[in-house]
Amino acid sequence: MTDRQRGNTDSGPRRVGDARREHEEDRRRRESQLGTSWVSVILGWLSALGASLILSGIVGAIVGGILGAVGLNQQGATSGGLLGLVGVLVTLFLAFLIGGYVAGRLASRSGVKHGLLVPLLALLVTLLLAIVGAVVGASFIDQLTGVTLPGPMQNAAQGIKQPQNLATILSLSGILALLVPFVGGAIGGAWGAKTGRTRP
Repeated sequence: MTDRQRGNTDSGPRRVGDARREHEEDRRRRESQLGTSWVSVILGWLSALGASLILSGIVGAIVGGILGAVGLNQQGATSGGLLGLVGVLVTLFLAFLIGGYVAGRLASRSGVKHGLLVPLLALLVTLLLAIVGAVVGASFIDQLTGVTLPGPMQNAAQGIKQPQNLATILSLSGILALLVPFVGGAIGGAWGAKTGRTRP
């Protein structure tokens, strides 16, 4: 085999690799030019809201069944509160995983970014409702407590009598309740964008 023939066979895989790299760079350049798909983010947020309504009922029923089996004495109230808060975190994670997936799938690009924007939009809407409610003198957030904290979980959280335990649980759960939706949204967004790119 001559050097020229050997050179041709060596350049074949390199050409395929170069074409693949150029295709990836072209795709990234097009994605950066397209920017953020706000329609995808809004639809992802609505999907997360709908999923949280459904999941909160399912998780609330599971937590209520466990609390009914355990019974509510002083020890059961504290563990019931912890169980209820874990249920809320699982609900938030799954709801924003679904919302991030929808946003990433519809955008078919920048999945993590679109997934993170879904819980950010939800947080901004919640803050906006709280501010408007404070100005008007009505609490819109109270109307949404069933979405974020189902009935059995509310009862369990209210059943905690020890203020020290309550403060610790509420501060830890508050931090986790802010972080978990962003984690779920980022994972769902990356998954959705990957699926959206590979569809026919």
